[in-house]
Amino acid sequence: MASSIVHLAVTSELAKRISFTDVNRLLFGAVVVDAGVGGNQTGDSHLKVNVMDDKKRTYDFDRFREMFGKRMLSDDLYMGYYLHLVQDSLYRHFVYDIHHWNPTIPGNVERLHKDYQIVNKYIIGKYGLKNDLVVPEGFDGEDLNRICSFDTAGLLKNLEEFFRPVEDEPIFFFTKEMTDEFIDEALEFCVDEVSKIRRGEAGIDKLKYAWDRHV
Repeated sequence: MASSIVHLAVTSELAKRISFTDVNRLLFGAVVVDAGVGGNQTGDSHLKVNVMDDKKRTYDFDRFREMFGKRMLSDDLYMGYYLHLVQDSLYRHFVYDIHHWNPTIPGNVERLHKDYQIVNKYIIGKYGLKNDLVVPEGFDGEDLNRICSFDTAGLLKNLEEFFRPVEDEPIFFFTKEMTDEFIDEALEFCVDEVSKIRRGEAGIDKLKYAWDRHV
């Protein structure tokens, strides 16, 4: 999955391109997905589901649009949450299919997370990000909690850590250039996706970005 800082960068740039009513709710929705702590009605916070006779796995965009389609049009919190799922789907395609990331090699996942820490400072500076998100009032009563419970206090603590710079070290895999490439591609996709949703058209196809279950 993309890092929280990458999600903030894509979504904050999106807010410069498209008008939203409440950017804080949009941005909070775009990161709170990773704070899910327990499945309720739909399973995990990312709404992953098996498809194609259980041979593939994907994000269940259809399910989210069925549950919250109207709310996405009137409440930016729900649009932000949806766009996080879209961006994660694009990210998986970007790192696995295009750049041939292999998480099964021992140590690779840890090294990738270290890359995230290193490039966070670069992303924050380039895209002018600030650690000023607040938990929307009444969040515990939001319909999003039908998906799962969320550790919002833990989320804010993690964001504080992500905004804390670390010393530059050699990049293992996820370079600054790759970061910029992905942010640019995800931004253009999200611009188009929001426009489609607002026009009442079909959004991203969950089957197009499905992946083999063993990966």
